[in-house]
Amino acid sequence: MKSKEVSVLVIASLILLPFLGGDSFAQSNQVLTVTTEKESYAAGEPVEVLGLVDIILEGTPVVIRVVSPVGNMIHPAQVDVESDGSFSETISTSIGGKWKETGTYTIMVNYGDNSTQVEFEYGGMMSAGVQTTPEFAMEENENASQSIMIEDHSLDYDLTCAEIQSMTPDTENKSLIIAIKTECDGELKITLPKDVIDTDEEGFFILVDGDETNHKASSVGEFWTLTIPFSYGSEEIEIIGTFVIPEFGTIASLILVTAITSIIIISAKNKQIFNPKI
Repeated sequence: MKSKEVSVLVIASLILLPFLGGDSFAQSNQVLTVTTEKESYAAGEPVEVLGLVDIILEGTPVVIRVVSPVGNMIHPAQVDVESDGSFSETISTSIGGKWKETGTYTIMVNYGDNSTQVEFEYGGMMSAGVQTTPEFAMEENENASQSIMIEDHSLDYDLTCAEIQSMTPDTENKSLIIAIKTECDGELKITLPKDVIDTDEEGFFILVDGDETNHKASSVGEFWTLTIPFSYGSEEIEIIGTFVIPEFGTIASLILVTAITSIIIISAKNKQIFNPKI
């Protein structure tokens, strides 16, 4: 009699197993896909991650981790799955700092018992939207401050609600042009060596997207410290003084002009030597 009861229990368990273990069964057979909007991104350009699951696990987030070419995890995140099974994440990057390595980055994605990954290329000036010069490099410090190197000069700054995408000297207007991407109203506090940019007693002229803005300026020794507010949606800050360090391209152009002028003068003298006046 007992053997018959055991047989009935075994058969009932086999029939009910898919229903009793529904979550486990669903997770093991779940389809998880992930991709990036583009195959390669420039330094400072945000990375768009897009994904899809065919079975939604209630209350379970998608775990996203970005690993650099040298194996460092540089961006952990958890995102919710939409009602249609889709999920997305916009990953902010920087010109240097955690994103200083150029090469193949890996996005590792976990959802329930499933995992997948996708790779993308990152670094360099592959996009016209991010422009800078080789002498500019960004580094992250242990505190909230960051710095940008211009030739041998370090420009320390604190920035809220935004990130710097590039900084370019404009020798014609004697200014520094800073391209930013904002997340909300914020403020840039930057320390500028006077060897990089300087002004006379009238002070600096600051433009945010072409409009003059109020700012604070203080001079201590060989440095200027500027505090510049900006609003959400601002894209460019221009600091105008009376002197700005020339770019390499400008120096090269001056050298080239000088060299051409010298060649013309030497050629003219040689022509007079070989063609004396009668």
